[in-house]
Amino acid sequence: MQLKAWLQRLLPERGESEPVAEGVFLSAEELLRPFLVILLLAVVLILSSLAVIMSAFEYRQLFNQHQELITQRDELQVEWGQLLLEQSAWAANNRVEQQAAKQLGMKVPDVEQIEIVTHER
Repeated sequence: MQLKAWLQRLLPERGESEPVAEGVFLSAEELLRPFLVILLLAVVLILSSLAVIMSAFEYRQLFNQHQELITQRDELQVEWGQLLLEQSAWAANNRVEQQAAKQLGMKVPDVEQIEIVTHER
């Protein structure tokens, strides 16, 4: 009895005054329509699932790349700080004076050797 009620709800009105009976055969179109709807919904569900999977995969790849770039940035900042310290050590006044005396034979002049030159107009 439940099958009969289910068939009456499932099938569109056929223009008959009598309800669908158990012995009535359904046409191919009436059988195919629900199958096609279910098949279409299944295909849409599978495509949607694949899109979610691809989106999650791409997010993970981009997140890993982002983390690598952050690590690289931090390493470069450390190296930059070390280079600045090295530059300040190489440019210290006492080191420049020592190198000038050692390599070029330069020395600080005595007070008697200093001459002041002025430019007059």
